[in-house]
Amino acid sequence: MTTTNLTQPPPAPVVWANRLPGARWFKDLTIGTKLSIGFGLLVLLTLIGAAVSYIASSQATLQINTTQEVRVPTALASARAQANLLRMLGDVRGYLALGESQYRDSYNQARLDFAADLAELKNDRDKLNPENQQRLDELDTTFAAWSKLPETLFELRDDQLEREPAYALLATEGTRSGGGALIALQSMIEAQGSRDPSKENMELLQDLAELQSSFTAMLSGLRGYVTTRNRIYRQEYQVNVDVNKFAWERLINKQALLTSNQRDLLAQVSENRERFLSLPEQMFTILESDRWREDLYLFQAGAVPLAGDMQRLLADLTADQQTLLERDLNRGRQQLAAANRQTLFGGLVALGLALAMSLIFRENIAGPVRRLTNVADRIRHGDLEAQAQVESRDEMGILAETFNNMTGQLRQTLHQVSKEKRRADNLLDVVIPIGVDLTSEKNFNRLLEKMLLEAKTFCHADAGTLYLKRAEDRSLEHVIISNDTLKLAMGGTTGQKITFAPLPLYDAVTGAPNHETIATHVALTGASFNISDAEELVRLKFTGSEVFDDDNHYHAGSHLTLPLKTSTGQVIGVMQLINAQEPETKRVIPFDRNLQQMMESFSSLAVAALEAYVREESLKQEIKQLRIEIDEVRRQNEVQSIVDSESFQDLQAKARELRSRIRRREG
Repeated sequence: MTTTNLTQPPPAPVVWANRLPGARWFKDLTIGTKLSIGFGLLVLLTLIGAAVSYIASSQATLQINTTQEVRVPTALASARAQANLLRMLGDVRGYLALGESQYRDSYNQARLDFAADLAELKNDRDKLNPENQQRLDELDTTFAAWSKLPETLFELRDDQLEREPAYALLATEGTRSGGGALIALQSMIEAQGSRDPSKENMELLQDLAELQSSFTAMLSGLRGYVTTRNRIYRQEYQVNVDVNKFAWERLINKQALLTSNQRDLLAQVSENRERFLSLPEQMFTILESDRWREDLYLFQAGAVPLAGDMQRLLADLTADQQTLLERDLNRGRQQLAAANRQTLFGGLVALGLALAMSLIFRENIAGPVRRLTNVADRIRHGDLEAQAQVESRDEMGILAETFNNMTGQLRQTLHQVSKEKRRADNLLDVVIPIGVDLTSEKNFNRLLEKMLLEAKTFCHADAGTLYLKRAEDRSLEHVIISNDTLKLAMGGTTGQKITFAPLPLYDAVTGAPNHETIATHVALTGASFNISDAEELVRLKFTGSEVFDDDNHYHAGSHLTLPLKTSTGQVIGVMQLINAQEPETKRVIPFDRNLQQMMESFSSLAVAALEAYVREESLKQEIKQLRIEIDEVRRQNEVQSIVDSESFQDLQAKARELRSRIRRREG
């Protein structure tokens, strides 16, 4: 009988006597001992009450000591660490905002205080529970990471070129190109001022002055925006860009009026102006991003999250210690109250012991025997779900455990049988029908072809090769090749001759085993090989499936290579499947490990079918030879029967008599 739901053993009847102090211990004694020491409990009860009261008082004292030595110091140190952490964070933020040295000095002091608090917590680490120990370890690691950031932030705050990339761009490249343009313009203005004060020269001088003033205003507005990020300065820059553009266009249109030296200076102005005008957009991009100040960005992206993690860990540690503190105090009070109650009611319990003893004896000796008898009767009638209640460790309890072990072993056996049946059903539903179909195949080439194609279909493989050992087991010969992607089919019933050379199993010179390919490795070791991707193939130093890779540029990813073993364990060939695919997307995936077990079973059936085919062919030859021998024996028997017949004997006797007469006549 197979079952999946076990009936729970019926609970033993509970009477008030079983709740008395020491009832569990008393029930576990042997029956003879129970009878011997039952009355001695009257004396022991007073000692037990005193011992229980002492233990309760000791536990309460232990709780109080733990509270004083661990909970309170840890909670205080954690709270101080939280305050010092907030001080550190505030001091770093203050220095980044104002740059005053007092914030940096305050940070260093707060860091020393926090380190001292952390050291105090680490000293009590062994007294904390595993969860708080983990929090303390995380806090130590996070603080080590945090400690590296403030000095970096301070250095960035003290170096404007490092902390403000837009300002650095203006102060370096912007100053060089803008200053170069203004210097060249000033030289042009001075040269123009020395020329004849004609109307054209004066207008040209005015254009140069307007270009210089607009360029100077443009540079001033850009500097104001870079240093303050006030968009008014950006608007000022944009207005002067337009003014400068118009002035530049007028100057370009009049460059024929310039002297040769002025035109050379104009070329310098043009080069520096173009270089300068390429910079503002870069500066605007930086200024309008969250990295316009590297020190503030690093503070927000690095320091603040780490500080938040430390704050969370400290808060959790403090809250947990406070919770444990309250729990320990409550537990200590409860244990003291329990000790008082036990002392108070100990005498009252002793008065009721005499009455309880009679009930205990009856319940712990006669009761288990009766209940165990009922369970034994259910088991005798075939109810393997019946469970005996193990009420004690005496003879009745041992007998109950024996009943339970017996029924448990029977259920386990039935469960194992059910499990094996399910596995057999899977084999019957999937693999065995294929194996039976292979067994019925009478054509050798078609049999080999079916072995590979059925395995390919079952595993959704894109390609595969079937090898058989040849030439005294010294090489593997390709007998069936199939590749859906390359539309390649060779061997078997295809009529296409296989052009690939056999794979040597041993080196021709040294005789060493050839483990360079997966197929030869599996043939030599007799172990299945499941490789998920081409990278793993390279790592294991296999050359892969040279049938497809080398000649056709085919990417072989996942491989499932199985040895074809006989019933005696001899490897007679290898089946290799390549590139398992998802049925819907055709994406190459690894071969499933459970599917590998099914294919190993399939390979066993396939080899059995192959052996059966070979045996059948061999048997046919033996039968043919036997028929020839039987015909020869039959002919000899027929001749012998004729010779042994009476008529043939009479004929021989008459022939001998006739020959004798002839000889007498002739004589």
